[in-house]
Parts: sequence; structure tokens; C-alpha cells
Amino acid sequence: MAPLGGRERGVEGVVDACCGHALLGLGLCERGARTLAIDRSAAECERALENVDRARKVVGDDVASRVEIRLGDGLGECPEARDADVVVVAGVGANTMAKVLESGGLGLCSSADERSTSPSTARLVLNPPAKDGAATRRWLAENGWTIRDEKLVVENEIMHLVVSAERDAEIDTPSSMPLSVRDEIIGPVLGEGTASESPLLKLYVTKRLEWLREVRRQASLSAQRLAKKQEKSDSEYQSVEALKEKIAGYDEMESVLLAAIGVDVEEQRRNAHAHLEQQILRSYDGFDLKPGILAYKTVDPEESDGRLAYCREFLSESEASELMSSLVSSPPVDWAQRSIVCWQPQENTKKEVVQPRLVSWAGDIAYKYSGQTLEPVPVPDVLRRLQTKVEQVTGERFNHILLNRYRDGSDSMALHADDEPELGRNACIAAVSIGHVRRFDVQLKSKAKKKMSIFLENGSLMVMDRSLQHSHYHGVPKVTCAQDVEGERINITFRLLKGPPGWRED
Repeated sequence: MAPLGGRERGVEGVVDACCGHALLGLGLCERGARTLAIDRSAAECERALENVDRARKVVGDDVASRVEIRLGDGLGECPEARDADVVVVAGVGANTMAKVLESGGLGLCSSADERSTSPSTARLVLNPPAKDGAATRRWLAENGWTIRDEKLVVENEIMHLVVSAERDAEIDTPSSMPLSVRDEIIGPVLGEGTASESPLLKLYVTKRLEWLREVRRQASLSAQRLAKKQEKSDSEYQSVEALKEKIAGYDEMESVLLAAIGVDVEEQRRNAHAHLEQQILRSYDGFDLKPGILAYKTVDPEESDGRLAYCREFLSESEASELMSSLVSSPPVDWAQRSIVCWQPQENTKKEVVQPRLVSWAGDIAYKYSGQTLEPVPVPDVLRRLQTKVEQVTGERFNHILLNRYRDGSDSMALHADDEPELGRNACIAAVSIGHVRRFDVQLKSKAKKKMSIFLENGSLMVMDRSLQHSHYHGVPKVTCAQDVEGERINITFRLLKGPPGWRED
């Protein structure tokens, strides 16, 4: 066929590197271009030839003769492609697209052989799936191509990106200036528009947000699983740090995407914080709360006399911080996840599970619950002082301390009741919370849907007494979005054991 280069005649020579049925090439030929249509599939080339024959009958030989169908894998087997004014790669993902372009010497990362003859190609037209937009733009930037135009299109319910890029003739080394996050994930041209003006851009950004939040969730779960391992290898420590960097990158990407649809991330965070504050305040309805004062409330008066009491600012912020540091570094018993047998009210059965939190304890006598026995452990001074303060406020006496450490929002405590025989009837249980605020649920045993919640704040004291352990379950649910929990929490519970394991009240 005639040479592809034709800028001196005002006619472009085009290479369609993944031509499929060659419909694009035929359309370009109708506009006066010469097209070399390449595909590695013999079946696709056969269909393309059939389309050329049909075109010859409809629009004449002049148009049909301007397109040549070639069987080949990429541009490397077609040296004349180097003379094309425009190279088109459509219908493939970013990785395949990069291999095709590099095989024709169009990438700065191409091998020396591939670049031995400098291509004259001035323009690339790429048509990847929209989800590969960032990878496509990144390749272009790294290989000396400047994006001149971008467009989103939907075909067969799949969104695609069309990118037109030109190369600066003076660039012969990879760019040392990476794209900004905005230009990479939205595009330097698309990013100039607004989602309100372009429904397709809004749809694209929304879909990217959905994808981003899912991959961030998976990365967060992986990081949490590794971080929770008691013993980690050097490579696992490195993996945790690498995942944290990825998650930080995802956070930045989310901010850019949200800004593209008119959402101010900082304002959104402020609103989320304000919403949490409202939830916290609503959970205190029925309590006559005053800082440092324990206020009682009968949970379900028509069902039982079980009470819940709450005291905000039982510990000052500095006291809570010092206590947290002390217990994290020097617990009475090394923090560990233990296997227990617990009642699952939703399934109406008992099951052995690994506690989804870390546990430690101290006390004068052994405590048996959920199939495990906590042997006597001396109470350290820091907890003895806290116990004395709790006893003074509640007017109760305690001899056992159980500590639960919630490392993040995925740590939890299933609904249960502290009704072991050794606690006697109508046991009083007090709990001091330090660290991040978490929701505490109290559910009536006889009516699964009847539940109240209270948020336990840093430095707070909560008390359950009278018949609450016999009429209600309580628990700390998982937090669906781990980002909503910015730090860990330790709950220090105090109870009075009336005897060793096996003791029964007369």
C-alpha cells in the first residue's frame, strides 16, 4: 500500500493496532485517511476483511483500497507503522495497550532495538476502559506524551475513555514530574469540567469512589490482620507499613474524587463528627448527667428493675491517657486473644470462638466464664487505685478486674450476660472506659428487637446493677467503617466474685 505518512499532503496515515472488525479504519478511510488495521486474532482479521468487501460494494473501491488488514501482535511486526501520523489502540486494557505501544518504539521504556528507528508518529488515540484511565495517563506521562483531549463514552453499558496525546519531540527521557493525583485519576482535561455539567463525569467519579472505598477496605482489613499478630517477621512489619502508605494514598484519592463532585472532605468530616456527637448525646436521654456524678436509669421499667448508670469525666483526660499508656505497656497479664465458649442469642446455640479483642485480668480469686478460667493474679497498684476510686463512687466492693482491649473498630464483644453463679444474684458490674469512644448495646433477652445503646467515652464510668444481668444482654458491636474508630479503647471492668469456680448462692 502507499506510505502511511501523509502530513505533507494534508492526509493522515493511521495505524489501528487492535483493529477488531476494522470498522474504525473504514470510517477513517471515508474521511481520506490511509489505515493499516492490525489484529493478532485471525478470526477478527477474517471479519475485518469481510467488512472491507462490504464497504467496497457500498462506498466504492477508492475507500476500501485505503485500508489494509494485517495479522500481527502489536506494532513490532509492522515496521511501516513507524511512519504513521496517528496510532490508535482501542478496546484493550492499559497493560496490553502499553505493550503494543512499546513494541512499536513509542515508549521511552521501549528496548533499544524497538527505538533504534525513531518513529514519526505525532499523535496517539487511545480507548481503554474508563477504569484503566489512571494507568493509561500514567504511562503517557512516563513516556513523554502530553494529553491534549479526553472524553468519556458509554458503549454496550461499559464506560470507556478516549484520550488524544501528542509527544514533545525534545523529550527522550522518562518524565521526572509525575502527574498530580487529580490529573492521574480524573484527567488533566476531564478535570477541568465539573460533575454538574457532565453526567458521565459524575457517573465515572461515583464508580471510581465505589471501587476506591472497596480496595481501601480490603487493604485496611489486611493491615489490621497483620498488625494484630502477636509476633511478626520483618517482612510482615514492612507489609504493614506498605499497606498504611497505600491506605493514605487511597485517602488522598478519595479527597480528589469527592472534590470533583463538589464534596468538601473537611466539611464532610466535620459533619460526620457532629453527627457522632449528636448520637452520643441522644444516647444519654433519661440520664441526669453532670460531669463526675454517677447518674442511674432503669433500662426497661416495664420488664425489670435492671439499671444502667453513667458518669462522664470520671477520669480526667490526662488521667485516662496515663492509664492507657500504663496498661498497654504493663498489663497484669500479657494481652492475648483467648478461645471461649459463648452463647449466640441470634443462633440460639453455644459456640467456641476466638475473642475478637485482647484480654488481661487481675484478681484475688479465680474467675471462670465462657469455658475458660482466669487464675488469680496480683492487682497492680495502678489498678488498685482505680478500683478504690470506683468503689467510693459506686458504694460497692469488688475483688476481680477484667480488661478488654479493642484495638480498632473490627474488635468487638458479642451480646452476652455476666450471670455466672459465682457473681450471685443481681450482680453489680462497673466499667471504666479509656481511649476511643465506642457504642455499648443493651438488649432485652425476651425481646430481641428491644435494644438501647449508650456511647462510652474516654474516662467514663458505667455501672450495671440489680437484675440487669438476668433480664438483658450487653455487648460492643463492630464498627462497619474502620476509619470511624481513630485509635484503640480499653475497658476495665470490676466485679465481686462471691466464691471460687463452682460456688453457688443458697
